[in-house]
Amino acid sequence: MRYIALTLGPIIDTLALGRKTSEIWMASYFFSSFMKKVILKIKEKGNATFLVPYSEDETIFQTQDAGIGMFHDRFIFQTETMTIEDVKIIIDEEKKLLAAMIAQSIKRDEKKVLSFIKNYLQTYLLQSEETYVNPILEISTLLDSIELHTPHLEADEDYMRLFLNRDTILNSSLAKESFGKKPSFDSIEAIAAQELESEEAPKNAQAYIAIIHADGDNIGSYIKAQNDVSKVSKKLFEFDKKAVQSIKEFGALPLFVGGDDLLFFSPLLNAKKETVFALLDKLSQDYEDALQTKESTLSFGISITYYKYPLYEALAKSREALFGVAKAYEGKNAIALSAQKHSGQSFDFCISKDDVAYEQFKKLVHNTLAQDLELPHAIHHKLYKHKTLFENITIEQVESTFENLFNEEVHHLKFQEGLTAVSKLVTLLGRQNQEKLFSMLSTIKLIRGDR
Repeated sequence: MRYIALTLGPIIDTLALGRKTSEIWMASYFFSSFMKKVILKIKEKGNATFLVPYSEDETIFQTQDAGIGMFHDRFIFQTETMTIEDVKIIIDEEKKLLAAMIAQSIKRDEKKVLSFIKNYLQTYLLQSEETYVNPILEISTLLDSIELHTPHLEADEDYMRLFLNRDTILNSSLAKESFGKKPSFDSIEAIAAQELESEEAPKNAQAYIAIIHADGDNIGSYIKAQNDVSKVSKKLFEFDKKAVQSIKEFGALPLFVGGDDLLFFSPLLNAKKETVFALLDKLSQDYEDALQTKESTLSFGISITYYKYPLYEALAKSREALFGVAKAYEGKNAIALSAQKHSGQSFDFCISKDDVAYEQFKKLVHNTLAQDLELPHAIHHKLYKHKTLFENITIEQVESTFENLFNEEVHHLKFQEGLTAVSKLVTLLGRQNQEKLFSMLSTIKLIRGDR
């Protein structure tokens, strides 16, 4: 039995070229579509059993896929007859078709574009006839060791940058095939500023967008524990289908949903005034239901930025929040949030979804939005002013300290319930986590629309 695997790039560098929603979409979909077509041609040749990704559901190979990229940047399959040379021929065929599509879209010489695409699109293949205890994990490790990078290209023009132009993309045959017509994409501003069912809309919050990366935790350990590793790909495929549905129902825009890897744009509040944290909880539950385990969880990196903030920078912040912070958090199953306000103020925090303080934070957000309680306008500033005090008291003294700091009549008449809720959050976080507290309160202030 022979294993053949492929890893594809450079995805991150290509995403960095996007400046608008449609451009980020194409930068991601471009790779997913290429992978889908290569896998389909391999399957049509017969005698190929894919371990990654799950490919038994024929609906995922439909040309019209509503623009949802569901194919990851790698595949692994078993075969008795196919060789790496057979796969190279298929890849070269697809590169030619891709180059022809791009050349037509940007009105450039097809031979020059093909030469560019052959070098730009990095397709690293691996063939092995070793016997593996767990082929998905062991071959994935080999693929991880292959560095993907943007190559140094000698060309008259950067054809990829030319192609990733909003008007060019929307009129391309690839986009029209995917949607069945010329597609349209909401702008970042439109995604952020959804129509709220309530008349009391926090307008300032609607000027901010959440860009979210998600990735499965401890997926290797989960795969090791499975008797039939091929079922893991199917379970992840079922999760992907459910995730697309959950993201769309919330009012967010899925850009990539493949395996345990997600990328989507979301408003801070949807039309029902549900917060983005409700969507993260829903996706976490979708993941747990699909994999039928609590051993592998889903971590998130969130970048919250003003709608006019450079999109490529917001994307990079989201990715760094996930892989640089959330995935490194003890116990994982974490949410790492990085916010950059239009005023220039920035704040961030990371917390486990298992932490009781996370539940208290969400309750505080919900009750504040529902106006079941109110918080003093500058509460986070006042608490920050007394940061040293909180760091030197015992947990038992938190409540009495709050009573001393907020002892005016208005605090008792109007803000008592809110202050009690914040005091509880301080207690649950621990007095050494003041920076996290300030960031959480700043997040609440942003979501409820305070300037």
